[in-house]
Amino acid sequence: MTVISNSSPLIALSQIHQLSLLQHLFQKVYIPETVFQETVLQTRNLLQRENISRAIAEHFIVVAQPQSNYPFKRTIDKGERGVLNLAFDNHADFLIMDDKKARNEAQELGFKVLRTCTLLKRAEQLKLIDSHSILLQALADLKIYLPK
Repeated sequence: MTVISNSSPLIALSQIHQLSLLQHLFQKVYIPETVFQETVLQTRNLLQRENISRAIAEHFIVVAQPQSNYPFKRTIDKGERGVLNLAFDNHADFLIMDDKKARNEAQELGFKVLRTCTLLKRAEQLKLIDSHSILLQALADLKIYLPK
């Protein structure tokens, strides 16, 4: 199964020490180089940088450079374009994205999209976490709000 993530899910999960959920749910998640730059190289958040770098070192997050350069209908940021281009290159099964405009673009292009909130609910169902609501509140306390 090929799963590709955008920045916001990585940022959210890293802030609440739950990046390992990606490994438990999917074994491996790919991110484009642009998402790596945004979440690791360009961030001032040390916790985020360390947690995502560790996940990359442990090989359950894999950085890849997309080869496609698809002309999208909507104006979406570099990270989201990278995710969608990588999805085309690798015939992705799922994309993990929270931004509504990017999710709409991905769905119109035929990709199945998961939100971070959906992953947390699934992790609760699988008993990987006690409560998705508690984690959503922890994110809110950090001023990270996810679409429900």
